[in-house]
Amino acid sequence: MKLDHLESTHQFEVDDKTGLLTGLSYKSTSGAGNVGFETTLNIQSGGGERRAATGGLEYFDCDNQSVVTSSGEQIYGQGNNGINWHLPISIGAIKAELIYRLDRQSAAASFAIYFPGGQEVLIRDINLVFQIKLPPDNWILNMPGNGLRKDVPISILNTEVGISPVGGLRGSSSIVHLGSENNGQIAIWPNNRVEIAELTLKNSGEHQIQLKINTNFGSDLSAVSSVELEICKIDLSVPVYDQFAPVFQDWLRRDGYVSPNNPPKWIDGAMIYEAQIGFSVFNEVNHYSPYPKVRDLINDLDQIAEYGFTCIQLMPKQPYPSYNIHDFWDIDTSYGNKAEIKELVQKAHKLGIKVILDILLHGVLDKESIKIAADGVRSGPFAELISSETGDSFNSDVKDWHNYLIAWSRHILDFEKYWYEGSPHVSPLIAQHPDWFYTNSDGQVQGVYTKAFDARNSSWQDYFISACEFLMNELNIDGFRFDAPSYNDFPNWANWARGRAGASALGCLGLFDRLRPVMKKINPQSLLYTEPSGHVFRQAMDLNYNYDEQWLVTSLADKKAQSAWGIRCAKDLASWVAERDRFLPNGSLTAHHIDSHDTFWWPSWGKKWRREQFDITKVKLLTLIFGSLPGPFMMFSGGEIGIEDLLPKLAKVKRSKIWLTGEINWWTKATDPDGLFAISRSLDKQVSASLVNFTDKELVVKNDANYQLKSVLLQIGESIVVDSSQIKLPPFTGAVVEFEIG
Repeated sequence: MKLDHLESTHQFEVDDKTGLLTGLSYKSTSGAGNVGFETTLNIQSGGGERRAATGGLEYFDCDNQSVVTSSGEQIYGQGNNGINWHLPISIGAIKAELIYRLDRQSAAASFAIYFPGGQEVLIRDINLVFQIKLPPDNWILNMPGNGLRKDVPISILNTEVGISPVGGLRGSSSIVHLGSENNGQIAIWPNNRVEIAELTLKNSGEHQIQLKINTNFGSDLSAVSSVELEICKIDLSVPVYDQFAPVFQDWLRRDGYVSPNNPPKWIDGAMIYEAQIGFSVFNEVNHYSPYPKVRDLINDLDQIAEYGFTCIQLMPKQPYPSYNIHDFWDIDTSYGNKAEIKELVQKAHKLGIKVILDILLHGVLDKESIKIAADGVRSGPFAELISSETGDSFNSDVKDWHNYLIAWSRHILDFEKYWYEGSPHVSPLIAQHPDWFYTNSDGQVQGVYTKAFDARNSSWQDYFISACEFLMNELNIDGFRFDAPSYNDFPNWANWARGRAGASALGCLGLFDRLRPVMKKINPQSLLYTEPSGHVFRQAMDLNYNYDEQWLVTSLADKKAQSAWGIRCAKDLASWVAERDRFLPNGSLTAHHIDSHDTFWWPSWGKKWRREQFDITKVKLLTLIFGSLPGPFMMFSGGEIGIEDLLPKLAKVKRSKIWLTGEINWWTKATDPDGLFAISRSLDKQVSASLVNFTDKELVVKNDANYQLKSVLLQIGESIVVDSSQIKLPPFTGAVVEFEIG
């Protein structure tokens, strides 16, 4: 069956018996192309549910339906943006419609599934597999923001690579661009913004790739009138990859992925110091000394200012609530003595340092929840593996579940006694507001190690927004860093939420949309900063984390972490960041770090800090690299040890006029040495360049632009040499150098 229309240059081919996609073609005066599809659809329904060993829900005895049958005449209609076909189907006893759309503008085609409500069916998950059959050619893959470098031949992909979803923790656009010399270009965009999908891609044979989409869609169809699940957009008419970014920016705008683009004036050259009041369990195995009392941090503010930090990110205090929630209104329990916190803010402001609070969104901790979590670990599948060595959890876009869950299980047991001792038996919020929490189908409150808030709940949003208002007014703080807004990424089967149970994972999106104008009214220069880097979280945020960059740290510094398609050298790293930024919503800002509390907590014992994983020289070079990228630089307290001399110089560079306002230049030409990371800013005839040689060999850069050395602003290792013809960088050296263009 062919689906086409004069208003579109594209044409769907679908199977008559199933209604599933079998091909897509494109024809216009400028070119033509076609790809074949083999589509598999699986729906998991019914069955039972229970708490997983490491938290959340797992299902058992479910029905898996993958036999799709066309069950009626297609329904054709005109939509706002194009032409729609609804193809009625049956998947077992489940009634649905496949929706095919041909847009009047690119993206040229899209695919969705629609379920009429009133069916006595509990859908647990929907999985799709697209086997994409490409015309014979040498196809090149690009997925900006994911764990592979630019221009990867699909022939070398010998295992699955992850695609970070638009609502995910990492900053990927989730776009897949395939290009060939003779057979055109393809863009595929899995753009579900309601659930956090799991996406993987692999080479599955000669001229074929396989795209797997685990949607994490969950719905009790008896509780809704209807529900639609958008799967992806596909376009065969896109330009070659190097010209594709402006087209994709238009896609983002049309779908509402727009950054506010008005961050506070103080953030773009800022250096953020992440600090915590109290003690840490890691004192037992690491030389790590946080601030036991608020007074200790107050007394250290002068030193923090001298290092060049312009913002303090104050974490919830240890041991309780630690990275957990007590009561957003209770300053003393959550952060420390209120009077001293006020004094801290006042003194910091006098020193020109902003103060933001790290505020938690995942749930409440009580004795009941931590016992459930710890007992789940002890009786779970990873109990015997707690002492096993684990690697860096941030070095891949595909979760190594074995590695991750061992590390997580150990983390629960490490903290168990500290959390338990300070917690109430049962959180009062459970009794007061049971509708604020995730439940299973039987109404039992669910969580991971906390009892999970459902941020979709409007009453809970009211409570949270009021608490943020109170904290800002009471303490005169400068904003918030929002931790774990998508941590509870399992369905909520509470009666009020079960119509689209999987939507709770991204419930914070509506919260942030409501919160932003409230905060900006109190303080127009306040900061909204959140942990996930995904596109949907950039809609209300001034600043986002750089989880998507963490694999670059390990891949550059640890050759064992490299893959055939990952970055191989420092120039690859620069190219990767430049490409990632081109595909972010315009105006997006990313805070860069090589160490945070998460990188500190998660790696193997004895390797908490990057300096312990690598060496101090590499840490200095990594600090210079990530501190030179556009946007703020962040560091966890203790990370400054061994690099105290570098930080104030880096701060001075970041806040110079040329770095704040100059044009960005990425040194990624084919003629530039592979081992060189280089980025510069130019203003008039002045150039300030950050140059890092991350190899054990001398690197030479031709001085084609006739740069005249003006001054060296900072230096790591031996001196670089600049003359009229070249720039020489000794092994493992770095510098920020000012030039004049002669």
